[in-house]
Amino acid sequence: MKRRTRITFIVIAALVVVCAGAVLAALWLGTDTTFEFKIRDSVSGKWVWDAAMKLQGRTIVGYYQSDAAPLTYRFTRLTPGKAMLDIAADSYGPLSLPLTLKRGANRLQKPIDMVGLGIPDLTKFYIFESREAGDIVAEIRPVNSTGTAVLNHPCMDLWIGCRISVQMRNGVPAREEAETGSSRGSELFRGRIPWKWDPAPETQFRYSARIPGAQIKDDPSAYRVIDYLIVVPNPLAISSAELEKLLARVYAMNDPAAVAAALDAESNRLRYFIDTSWNVKARQE
Repeated sequence: MKRRTRITFIVIAALVVVCAGAVLAALWLGTDTTFEFKIRDSVSGKWVWDAAMKLQGRTIVGYYQSDAAPLTYRFTRLTPGKAMLDIAADSYGPLSLPLTLKRGANRLQKPIDMVGLGIPDLTKFYIFESREAGDIVAEIRPVNSTGTAVLNHPCMDLWIGCRISVQMRNGVPAREEAETGSSRGSELFRGRIPWKWDPAPETQFRYSARIPGAQIKDDPSAYRVIDYLIVVPNPLAISSAELEKLLARVYAMNDPAAVAAALDAESNRLRYFIDTSWNVKARQE
């Protein structure tokens, strides 16, 4: 190869390398830095209502999602390097998560769990019963201080117990509904009952509980009285295991006043609510 040809070849090759490097550098510099993640309620594993997520001056607000898995949120046009993701939602503990963003796509593999601190302005629960396949299904409605139903709130890990008794009137089992003058007779069931959470966007009252009919003692009387105890734990002060141990002891007490006194003594760790349903029909019509 002639000297001039060799030099020309080397120069061209060098230019190709430089141009290729410039193209790659331009592509690298032009790559959008993104961050994808999911958040979820720590108890239900579902969406978190009205969550504000902030990263590098940008904000995403999440409302309803779906009744399936939590949706993926995505920030774009970010600056690589160290950053802080801040998440806040009504009645949840706020979170600040330090990040190191690399250029290009960034993703958290595990969802971020948000801990619910309580149902906002909760004053009482209303409970409505229906029959389903021999069981008693209770729809549980949280209510605030204005008497309005609380529709969007964290899924708190409730402890729900109930006591079912024969409804008495004038010393004998009640034969018809009565607004006043009834009392409790033989106890037919007492214990903790399981609850479910419905995350469907169109659902208004998300808690329901089921009293298994097979565990209710048979009795020919027509009406029942159901006394509910609903305990809302403070997740920052008491664990699920501690709550279970406490309620196993307290709910075994036969004196309602003693139960109330024991729970009053735990006011820094929980709140409790008592609701009674009279005139509950013993059998499905």
